[in-house]
Amino acid sequence: MTGRVLARCLLICLPIFFLAGCVTVTESRFTKKESPEKSVENYTQLGIGYLQKGRPDWARQRLQKALAINPNYAPANDAMGMVWQTEGELDLAEEYFLKAISEDKTYTLARHHIGRLYSQLKQSEKAQENLQKAADDRYYDNRPGAYNDLALNFYRMDKSQLAIDAYLQTLRLAPYNVDALVNVSTLLFEAQNYEESLKYFDRFDRLVQRNQTRHTAHSLWLGIKLVTIQQNTARAIEFATELKQNFTNSTEYRLYQESLAGHGA
Repeated sequence: MTGRVLARCLLICLPIFFLAGCVTVTESRFTKKESPEKSVENYTQLGIGYLQKGRPDWARQRLQKALAINPNYAPANDAMGMVWQTEGELDLAEEYFLKAISEDKTYTLARHHIGRLYSQLKQSEKAQENLQKAADDRYYDNRPGAYNDLALNFYRMDKSQLAIDAYLQTLRLAPYNVDALVNVSTLLFEAQNYEESLKYFDRFDRLVQRNQTRHTAHSLWLGIKLVTIQQNTARAIEFATELKQNFTNSTEYRLYQESLAGHGA
């Protein structure tokens, strides 16, 4: 597998947002007697809810109301940073994430978000610093996501072993994290550590068999290569059939066909 294909596969698995939880969008909670502090919280939650629903314009309106009441409220600044990042205004996104961190250095969510932003901007050292701090926060409820993003950043820095280590940290915390299972299996395969690669691939495949996730073109092609090394022809045919049926136009299916041609030669 080429580095470009691997990078694309690693990227596909990752979510765009790490805003915690699913927020119900409703303004019925507001009352005339509500305290300013509560209004700030409610406007912020509304903004996050609209952002999750794909309406950054409506999100901005509510977050502006929150920041008009309290411009130093870290969650509102962080959410506004996400709005700007969604719209491609990355300089403003950085400004608001930094504002959130400066107002509350314990607000790990903003640290995670700015780490992802720096990784997007290819500012790898800054990304590593912030993502590592997020991952090191034992009370942060999305530590697995922080480790996954740290791993991807290490991969972009051509530090594959550190990427593997970070994915293994994800799996220490969340043993069935789909992204980490597929990506660490891929990296171990690239390192020719086929036995370990198969171990994590099999764990992922068990999730597929339980209908808890689905194979992608990438995971099927990875599976074909792994079980072929194990000389498990029946399983290789099973994966190849699914690859052909569901991903005929994929790069992975083309690579599979090329492998057959090469073997035939």
